[in-house]
Amino acid sequence: DVTICDSQLPYSWNNQTYNAGGTYSILLTSSAGCDSVATLNLLVNPVVTSTTDIAVCSSQLPFSWNNQSFNTSGSYSTTLVSAAGCDSIATLNLVVNDIQTSTSDINICTNQLPYNWNGLTYSTPGTYTVMLTTVAGCDSIATLNLTASSVVTSTTNVSICSNQLPYNWNNQIYNAGGIYSFTLVGSSGCDSIATLNLTVNSLVTSTT
Repeated sequence: DVTICDSQLPYSWNNQTYNAGGTYSILLTSSAGCDSVATLNLLVNPVVTSTTDIAVCSSQLPFSWNNQSFNTSGSYSTTLVSAAGCDSIATLNLVVNDIQTSTSDINICTNQLPYNWNGLTYSTPGTYTVMLTTVAGCDSIATLNLTASSVVTSTTNVSICSNQLPYNWNNQIYNAGGIYSFTLVGSSGCDSIATLNLTVNSLVTSTT
């Protein structure tokens, strides 16, 4: 009974060569001149192969595997010795996930401050960076460029005669003089506060 590794083939026995495992018998002549039947039970242990698929973050480099270090994505193989003493070919498929970066350009109105982004609150415009974690568990650097547009104000001074009442301004009707403010939406999407100073001049009468 003989056990060998696949890498030891072909195997020689009694001047015979065998290329595969199996049971083989040959007829020999003993020292007494009689027939001698010898049987070989040959067991061939195949090469053991294994594949390991690993995904790591770039911040986890270098990656150590079977006493070797790796710094980039790729497929790597190494020959080990199995428990049976035969070759064992182990393959590592390594995927390195790079740090992800993202930039968000946000323009809001000043009356929308403070602004909430990724669970953080910002009270003033500016550039902010936070470190997040991707679904793969790796670092993700997110940058916020926050700008804020001011509320636009305008004032209109109007003087009319009383017989011109009611007065229409920005689709609003006014029946008397006074100061009126009206909130619109500017081209930037922010509030625009328009103020009307309306002066109503009474009719002048004279008697002669």
